[in-house]
Amino acid sequence: MLDRRTFVLGATATAALTGALPAHQAAAAPGPGAAADDNPRKAAGVLLAPDGTPSMMTEQDGRWVLADERGSVRITDGLAGAELVDVTGSGGAYHAVGAVSGDPTATIWESADGVRWREARRLHGVRSAFTAVGGGLAFGSVLKHERASVVRIAARRTASGWHTVPVRGLEWTDGLSATAVTATADGWVVAAVDLAGTVLHTSRDGVTWTALPRLDGVAVRGLASVGGRVHWVGNEVVDATPLTGVLDADRTSPAVPRDAKALGVAGSRTGWLAGGRLVTAEVAR
Repeated sequence: MLDRRTFVLGATATAALTGALPAHQAAAAPGPGAAADDNPRKAAGVLLAPDGTPSMMTEQDGRWVLADERGSVRITDGLAGAELVDVTGSGGAYHAVGAVSGDPTATIWESADGVRWREARRLHGVRSAFTAVGGGLAFGSVLKHERASVVRIAARRTASGWHTVPVRGLEWTDGLSATAVTATADGWVVAAVDLAGTVLHTSRDGVTWTALPRLDGVAVRGLASVGGRVHWVGNEVVDATPLTGVLDADRTSPAVPRDAKALGVAGSRTGWLAGGRLVTAEVAR
């Protein structure tokens, strides 16, 4: 059985990332012809490119790139030194979160096309990392020296930029960090993963949070409000089987490889990492 930290980070994540962030990044397999330990890659999630193509943000040769299912790769600009953990966006508004490398400092980046990025907010003076972003809300934690989460942090995007907001009512223990967040018609839903599955909370204002029924046995990596329902993607905690579902409804097995690791949701497609490449499937109905 995978423990929570191994599952969330990915068994082959680089040592630097493991030591720096309480992240849920998955390690991608090397490309064709590469040795097993050459050019390790990290995937930080999926987004819809300006042309509507689902693409994953992944690290290649020390640079963050956008890669789609066809193998097309676009090198990004403005993310040097970034340890990305989550990305989201479509239609000219893209957000990425994580921390700057070295002693981690929680940072948010923005882009109009998913390729050219600029730093939008950094929490100077505190060891921290953002670990989830969605619906104009970013979640993260202030970190202890052991990199465990000790204080929840959140930032909300307004017309004047990103501003930190209080966090009240989250019933997280064991140093948990957010793994996914999405906006809904009634506010937001946020997820965090523990040894038994996923802890869920909802909020109308992005400040005060109340618990929802848990999703036991599954580690949620992405949330999205589609058709008025909150959809999720993740992997089974015990054997990492790919799973999708809707809150308060049955879970299903998506049409992806058995070893695929969930990356998130982009539009009406779920994104998965399999064999070092992006694969997608329709959002569960």
